[in-house]
Amino acid sequence: MEEFGQRPVWSMSGSEMLTTLDGVQAQLDRLQTYRLELLAGLDANGHAAEIGARGTVQLISTRHRLDHTDVRRDLRLALALPKYEQVRAALNLPDDSVRLHPGQADAIVTALERIPATAQVPVEDLQVAERELVKSGQVLCPADLRSLGKRVRDTLDTDGTEPDERQALAAENLWLKRGELGIEFGGYLAGAHAELLQTLVFAGAKPRKTLDGRRDPRSRGRRQADALTGVLESAAATGTAVPAHGAIKPHVTVTIGLDALTTGTGTGSLASGATLSAATVRRIACDAGVIPLVLGSDSEPLDVGTEHRFVTPAIRRALNVRDQGCIICGAPPAMSEAHHVVHWADGGETRITNLALLCKRHHIDVHQGHWTLSTETGRPTIVRPPWTSPTHSTVHSPARPSATPFTRPPHSTAYSAAGHSATPRSRPPPDRAELMPS
Repeated sequence: MEEFGQRPVWSMSGSEMLTTLDGVQAQLDRLQTYRLELLAGLDANGHAAEIGARGTVQLISTRHRLDHTDVRRDLRLALALPKYEQVRAALNLPDDSVRLHPGQADAIVTALERIPATAQVPVEDLQVAERELVKSGQVLCPADLRSLGKRVRDTLDTDGTEPDERQALAAENLWLKRGELGIEFGGYLAGAHAELLQTLVFAGAKPRKTLDGRRDPRSRGRRQADALTGVLESAAATGTAVPAHGAIKPHVTVTIGLDALTTGTGTGSLASGATLSAATVRRIACDAGVIPLVLGSDSEPLDVGTEHRFVTPAIRRALNVRDQGCIICGAPPAMSEAHHVVHWADGGETRITNLALLCKRHHIDVHQGHWTLSTETGRPTIVRPPWTSPTHSTVHSPARPSATPFTRPPHSTAYSAAGHSATPRSRPPPDRAELMPS
């Protein structure tokens, strides 16, 4: 940025970079405030119509390649500022440490604008509220100012909350758009519904260290996506995702060739037509409510699988006690899935000595071959991939110790899972079990 009289960034120390960044931020705030004045003046002037644009929003968004929603928000703030003298004055204070920036001003003005005229709030009370919000802007970010503004609005307009909630609930929506490899989605939830979603997603999206103590490599967005899919899979597995119709739990049907399933190569397909790798089919078939439709060489159904191969609640409880969550990263049991160390397609049995808990991320990694589990000792042992060690050596790590060593879930009914048979044996082995059909 030599053209602005600044030294190259590479030549600055950390403190110099921070000081320079402070100055840049102050200049940006001043420029953005001046931009608001220009937007309001341009809109009042009517120049957009004179040159053929439909309005100021279209003119600026097209001319400067900006989103309509952002320009509309800025123009709304610019047009409202003349009503709020204290906010406008705080935007132009000479002291950088107490000057409001436009984002804070927008939070304050939006809160005050939402107080309806029907509330008949005295002008003096509105001025006090504006002054306190401006003062709070010296320490609060826009998000915190919005929260404070809502509390102020609820205090001044005691009858406004209930209609607001009704309007918010009426505005709830969800949209889904199929993409090439999945779906895009978005929408809006209000009040308690929004809180429920946030609580469930945020609880599962907390960063978790890797086995060797390193930071979680996932981005915040990826962690939240993993948490959301974990909630969905948990709901589907327990049959609570949708109201029951005919007592049938929700399932996902995957069609896959027998060779692809047993070799781990090739793909399977969902009912929607989307494709999944064989490794992914093997992963979700470990613990989810998935019915594998296995096809022979002539595409005839060889086996429309049932849930007899899957883990019973009794075995799952024993797994929770033994493994205490993901045996690689320690994610809690609620966010973990039961994994067959030797996959049932390879002759593995549904018994606790052939099972281990893995979080979704590490369950995927195991099926993709990044991590390996062994049962040579009678308990799952982790074989770490070379990238986990600076020397690129493969290190065997014992699975996380359990509080109580279980070899059989207590009070469980045992059935055979060998050979994928659903027929109970008269004398089943003590630690075998499979899920009975609901």
